[in-house]
Amino acid sequence: MELTAESPLQLGHLILDLGESGSRHARDSGEDSVVPLADAAELMPTWTQSGALLAAQAMAPAAALPMTTRHRMSFLGMGPGSALAAYIATCLEAAYVEVVLHPTEIEVFDHLVARRQSPTEVRKLKRIEDAVDGAFHHMVAMGCDGIVPESMANAAPLVRRMRPEGQLCLYGLPAAKLNDVFDRLAKKGLALRAMGVRGELAFLSGSLERQNQFG
Repeated sequence: MELTAESPLQLGHLILDLGESGSRHARDSGEDSVVPLADAAELMPTWTQSGALLAAQAMAPAAALPMTTRHRMSFLGMGPGSALAAYIATCLEAAYVEVVLHPTEIEVFDHLVARRQSPTEVRKLKRIEDAVDGAFHHMVAMGCDGIVPESMANAAPLVRRMRPEGQLCLYGLPAAKLNDVFDRLAKKGLALRAMGVRGELAFLSGSLERQNQFG
């Protein structure tokens, strides 16, 4: 099923809604599992093409958690499509969100966050090295834009900032290379928790047994 202005997309406990009715429903009913995206319509084709809906799929289980639990969670993301993932974390009222945004996304992202009026503390970054130091993020996510990273060390800045029991998510991977990517990640200590495929793209998500394997 595709996401259109007429048809919301349900991913587990999340509902992505491009229609203006979604915005009103989320605002008026207080339904936090609805992610209103009418104001991001211009960016959705780019986000979808980069695999951002896979990041949303990976985050969907968090929507089932009690609000008190989500208020203690945090998210760090970089790569194409990470703006959508960061906005979802904001809608779920995570305590803290850090995200590397492309300059063309900033205005739309700011508008989405302001309209949501979430208590989440959101920090926009120019580069991942500007993220707050310390291993405290519950989920860290890297968008791969349909390309297998040449080195898994590219995820090292994320891993260094992830809680020991946190989740690493790589999304926008070419589905045809999924097994190869998993083998490489498993050698670095990834314990697979979830995976998914949409069209030609896929995601992998899991915890790490040996975080120092990422350099």
